[in-house]
Amino acid sequence: MDLRFRVLGPFTAESGGRHIDLGGPRQRSVLARLVAARGQVVSVDRLIDDLYAEEVPPRALAALQAYVSNLRRAIEPDRAPRTPARVLVTAPPGYAVRLDADAVDVWVFESLIRRGGALLDEGDARTAAAVLAEALALWGGPAYQEFADLAWAAGEAVRVEELRMVAVERSAAAGLRLGLAVQVVPELERLVAEQPLREEAWRLLALALYRCGRQGDALGALRRARTALVDELGVDPGPALQRLETDILAQAAHLDEPRQAPPATIAADPAQPGPEPAAGPAGPVLEPIAEPAAEPFVGREGELARLSAIADQAAAGRFTIALVQGEPGAGKTALARTLGAGLAGRGWTVAWGRCPEAAGAPAAWPWAELLSDLTGRFAPEDRAALNPLLDEAGEAQGGDVAAARFRLHRAVGRYLAAVAGRAPLLLVLDDLHRADEETLALLGDLPADLAPARVLVVGTYRPSEEQETLRAGLAALARHDPHRLDLPGLAADGVAALVRAVCTREVTDETVRVIVARTGGNPFFVRETARLLDSEGVLVATSEVPCGVRDVIRRRVARLPASAQTVLRHAAVVGWESDVDVLIESGAGDEDTVIDAIESGLVTGLMLEPEAGRVRFTHGLIRDTLYEDISRLRRSRLHARVAEAIERKTPHETASLAYHFAQAATPETAARAVPYARMAAERAERGFAHRKAVTLWEQALDCFDRARLSDPRERLELVMRLVRAFALTGDLAQARAHRDHAILLARPLADPCLTARVIASFDVPTLWISRSHGAGAQELIEIIEQTLRELPAEETELRCRLLTTLAFELEGDPAERGYEASIEAVALAWDHGDPELLAMALNGRYVQAFRYGGLDERLEIGRMLLKLAARHGLVTVEMLAHLILMQVHCGRVEYDRADGHASAARELAERYDLPLPLALIGYYDGLRIGVTGDFARAEAVYGDACARMGQVGAWGGEVAMLGVAVFCHRLAQDRLHELADSLERLHSDPRWREFVAEPYALALARSGRLAEARQVAAARRPLRRGYFWHLMAAVRGLLGVELGDRARVEEAYQTLLPFKGVPVGAMTGAVQYLPTDQVLGDLALYRGEPETAREHHRDALAVAERAGSALWRDAALAALGEGGQPNTRRSSAA
Repeated sequence: MDLRFRVLGPFTAESGGRHIDLGGPRQRSVLARLVAARGQVVSVDRLIDDLYAEEVPPRALAALQAYVSNLRRAIEPDRAPRTPARVLVTAPPGYAVRLDADAVDVWVFESLIRRGGALLDEGDARTAAAVLAEALALWGGPAYQEFADLAWAAGEAVRVEELRMVAVERSAAAGLRLGLAVQVVPELERLVAEQPLREEAWRLLALALYRCGRQGDALGALRRARTALVDELGVDPGPALQRLETDILAQAAHLDEPRQAPPATIAADPAQPGPEPAAGPAGPVLEPIAEPAAEPFVGREGELARLSAIADQAAAGRFTIALVQGEPGAGKTALARTLGAGLAGRGWTVAWGRCPEAAGAPAAWPWAELLSDLTGRFAPEDRAALNPLLDEAGEAQGGDVAAARFRLHRAVGRYLAAVAGRAPLLLVLDDLHRADEETLALLGDLPADLAPARVLVVGTYRPSEEQETLRAGLAALARHDPHRLDLPGLAADGVAALVRAVCTREVTDETVRVIVARTGGNPFFVRETARLLDSEGVLVATSEVPCGVRDVIRRRVARLPASAQTVLRHAAVVGWESDVDVLIESGAGDEDTVIDAIESGLVTGLMLEPEAGRVRFTHGLIRDTLYEDISRLRRSRLHARVAEAIERKTPHETASLAYHFAQAATPETAARAVPYARMAAERAERGFAHRKAVTLWEQALDCFDRARLSDPRERLELVMRLVRAFALTGDLAQARAHRDHAILLARPLADPCLTARVIASFDVPTLWISRSHGAGAQELIEIIEQTLRELPAEETELRCRLLTTLAFELEGDPAERGYEASIEAVALAWDHGDPELLAMALNGRYVQAFRYGGLDERLEIGRMLLKLAARHGLVTVEMLAHLILMQVHCGRVEYDRADGHASAARELAERYDLPLPLALIGYYDGLRIGVTGDFARAEAVYGDACARMGQVGAWGGEVAMLGVAVFCHRLAQDRLHELADSLERLHSDPRWREFVAEPYALALARSGRLAEARQVAAARRPLRRGYFWHLMAAVRGLLGVELGDRARVEEAYQTLLPFKGVPVGAMTGAVQYLPTDQVLGDLALYRGEPETAREHHRDALAVAERAGSALWRDAALAALGEGGQPNTRRSSAA
C-alpha cells in the first residue's frame, strides 16, 4: 500500500497519488496523535485525555471508536469486511499505526538528519550536505501545526523544530567544510534572527563571514551574540565563541581553510536505500514500530524465579508438577503465562489447557484443547488412540470400560513423552478448581508414563472454590510430591509498581496507600482500579466507587458505548470465550456493531483476542459480573438465541448446545436440549468422564420433563443410561434409586423386555451390595419374578441379567430362591458365550455364596473370574476376582495370600482410578492392623476408608463399616458398654433398627442394663444369610449367654459350627472379632459341655498361632485356664 502522510505543515494523507479525506478536526487529531507515537501503542484513556483539552465528555469513548472506524474506512477503503485493519490497528489497551518507515514525512526527516549527522562525523561532508539538504526540503512548516492548541502536539512540534535547527546548523557545517561559505550565510542569518540564543548558529555564521572576507561583519556577529546572551540570560558567550573571537582578531591560519578536504569521490545518491549508521549523540533517536505492550508483570518475581528453578529440574529429566493457588485475580494465569513465554524463548514446547467456566464444555476439555494444539504441531504415531479426547463425534468404544480408559491415559502419556523427547515440555492446566473428574484423573495418571520425561505441569486453582472433585484429585497427586505456590496479595511496593505501570497519570504515594488498603494487593483489582484512576481520576477511583472489584468492573463497563455494553453482555452469556460469528449470528448486533463493541472491549482491557475470530474476557470476574447483572428473563432469551446460532455455525458442540438450550428455560428449548445432552453424555462416556456423563444425563432428563415430552420409552432409555453412569462412578445408592423408580414407570407399559432392560441397567460388577430392605425391596423382587415369567423364551440374555439381579436382591434372604437364580444365570451365561455376561452372573453367584459356611465355592468363583479376566482383558472383573480371593484367604487365615490379592487389587484400583475397590481394600487394611491389637490405628484406617466409601455414594457404607469395626474391637476389649449410647441412637433410626437391635442389646447387657436388653431383643428375627451373617450369629450367641436365652445360644452354636477355623467376620475381608472357635467354646460352656468347650478353645489357640495374633492367643489361653466356668466375659475378652 503506497500510503503517505505529511505532518510538516498541513496534516495530509494520500494513497497512490489519491488524496484521502481524514474528516473533521477531532477525527484528524486521533490519527495525528497515533502517528506522533511512531507505532507505539497509545491507550484509550491517553487518547481521550490528549484529544480533549477541556473537560472530557461522557461519551468520549464512543466518539473515539467512531473516529477510528471512520479513519479505517478512509485509509483502507478496499479492505474486506471482517478482515483485520492493517494500518490503524487495535492494540490493547489502545490503538497504534502500522506504517512503513518512509510513510510519514517527519519520520523520513528525522532519519535523514540522523544519517547526515553521522556522515558529517565520519568526514564525508559532501554526502552529508546532500542528505541534510534533502531533509530540509521536506520542511513544509511546523509539525502538527493545526493541532498546536493540544498539549501533545505542542510538545512534538517543539521537538521537531529543534531537529530542524540542528539540521540547518549541520548543513552549514558541511557547507563550510566544502568551501561554500557564501552559500551558508543567508540560512544562518535567518536562523540567528529566529533563535538569537543558539551559540552554535552564531559560531558558524561568524566563521562563514570571516571566510567570505568579511572580518568586521564576523566580529559584529559575535558582538550581537554577546548582546543577546547578556540581555536575555545575563551570561557571557561560551568558550567556543570566545575562542573564535580571539582567533579572528589574531587572524589565525586555521580559520582560512576547511578543517578537512572534500572526499575524492562523490557519495551515492542519499535518497537510495541503504543501511543506516548508528545515531550520533546530537540527533534524537527514532523508536522502532513496536508490538502492543504486554500487561505489566510486577510483584511476582520471586514466584517466577521459583517456577523457573522447578522448570530447570524438569528439564534435567524429571516429570514435575507445580500447583499455583490464589484467590480470583491473584495473578495465577499471568504468572503461568510469563513462565511459558520465558521457557518458550529457551526452546521449550508450551501448551495450555483451560478448564472452562461454562457448564456446556465437553468432558476433559483442557486435555482436548491442549492435545489439539500439540497434535497440530507434532503428529502422533497413533492418533486413533487419542480420539476419545480429540474426536467430537467418535464411535463408542466397546469392552471393559476401565481397561479402555487405562489405554487412553497411557496413549496420552506416550504421546506427551514423545513430544518431550524433542524439547522440554510445559503443560499449563489453568483454573483446575473447575476441572471435571476425568481432567484430574488423567493428570494423576501421567507420572506413570512420564517419570523420566522432561515435562513440567503447572496447575492453577482457587482454593476458595475447591470442590470435592479437586480435593480428591489433589490428594491423589500428593504422592507425586508436587511443588506448591501460594499467591497472596502484592506488597505495597508491588502495588505501587503495578499502578504506575498501568496508569499514565502521576500517582502519589498517598494514592497508592489508599489502593493497597482498598484492594488488599489483589493484582487484578489493583489493575482495574489503576485503569479507573487513569480514566476518571483519583476521587472516583479511590472513594466514589464502592470498595469491591465487581463495582470497579461495572464502572469501567459503564464507560463503554451502550451498544458495546450490550454486545459484551451477550458475550458473557455465550461464555468465557466466544466465536465472533456466533455473536453476530445470535443477534448481538450487526457485523459492524459487534466488531466495534469487541474493539471497545479490547482497547479497554476487558477482552482479548486469542485467535482470529474469537474473543475472550481477560478475567473470569469480568464475565461473571456482566452475566450476573443480566435479568433472569433476558438471560434465558439470550441463551436461546446463542444456542440457535451455535446450532447453525458449529453443530458438533453438543455439550454447549445442551447447556444453552437448557438455560433458555422454555418447554420448546428444553425439548431441543434433550438430544444434544444425550450426545454430549455419550461423548463424555467415550472419554471415560462418568461424573460428567451423570450431569449430562440428569440434564437430559430434566429437560425431557420440562419439555413435557410424552414418550415414556424415550424417558426410560435416558434413565437407564443415567443408572449405568451412576454405577460406573461407584455411586451405587443413586444408581439403585433411579433404577427402582424407573421400574415402577416401566410396568404400566406392559413390555417385559423393556422392564427387564430397566431392571438390569444396574449391572456393574461389585463386592458391595448397596440396597435397602422392606416393602420396597419385596415389591422389586415380585416385579422381577413376574417379568421372568412374562419374558419371551428367546430373550436368554435378558433372562440371565434378570436372574443375576434377583440374586443380588435376595442377598442374605433365608430362602433358596436367590441361590437358585444365581446358578441358573451362570448356566445361561455359559451358553450365551458373552464373557462380560458370564462375569456378572458369577458375581451374582458369589453374592449368594455367603449363605453357606464353606469358602470353597467362593474360592472357585474367584479363580474362574480371574481366568475370565485374563482371557478377555476385563479389568473390572480382574479387580472383582482379586477382592473375592482376598476375602477367601482372609477367612482361611492365609494372610500372605490375602495380602497378595489385596496388593494386586490396590494396584489395579490406582492404575485405573477405581475408588470403590480402594475403599474396600482400606477396610482390609484396617482388619489386618486390628489383628495385632492396635485398634486405635486400625480405626483411623477404617475412618479413611469409610470417607472414600461415602465419596462414591455407597448406601450406608460410609457409616456402617467403621461402626461395625469399632463394635468388634470394643467387644474384644470387654469395653462394649462404651457403645451403648451410640448404638441407642442408631437403634432409634428405622433404617438401622433391625440391623443393630442385637448388638445394642448386647451392649446394654454388658452395661448391666439387662431389663432394657431383654426389651430391645424381645423380637428374635431370622438371621439374614448375607455379608454379616457370620458376625451377627456370634453376636446372637453371646447375647443369649448374657440374657440366659438358651434358644439364641443353640441357634448361634449350630450356625457357627461350619465356620470352625475362621475368625468371626473375616470372610468379609473387612472386619473380624475373634476366632469362631473362641465363641463356640464360650457357647459350649453355657450349654454345659466343658470338654467340648476346651476343644473349641484349643482350636482357637491354634488359629491365633496361625494368625500370629497375641490378642487372640491371650483370649484362648485365658479361656483354657478358667476350668470350665461359663464366664463368657472373662473367657472371650482379650
